Amino acid sequence: MKFRLTAKPTESITVVFEPVAEEFTIAAGDHIIVEWTGGGLGEISLEPDHLMIGSPMGGDMRAWDSSGVEIPIFF
Repeated sequence: MKFRLTAKPTESITVVFEPVAEEFTIAAGDHIIVEWTGGGLGEISLEPDHLMIGSPMGGDMRAWDSSGVEIPIFF
């Protein structure tokens, strides 16, 4: 499954990819694309100071910035 996450037009947001705690900041009005593979459930949780995206159990997660460059999560 692929999904798009977009920051508010006036605020950036920090995304934390779990379980490795890799951080990426989405600039105001910008977006990233996240892909989950595998059959397990992933998790998305909006916290007071960041957005947490948890890798699906038994699966994998990849992400790209708005220009198509892969965000290093598990490298």
